[in-house]
Amino acid sequence: MDFVIQWLWYLLAFVAGSAAAGLVGAKLAARTVHRRARADVTGSAHAGAWQ
Repeated sequence: MDFVIQWLWYLLAFVAGSAAAGLVGAKLAARTVHRRARADVTGSAHAGAWQ
């Protein structure tokens, strides 16, 4: 039974870590898209460039 409880804790940690990484990745991706869109609209010298 101890093995099952330990395995469930590892599973919970994995799910929580995956969720946190997914949220951070989504936030960074949204910020990058927003920056590129703003650079394209303002006619910046960096329009369309990877930042």
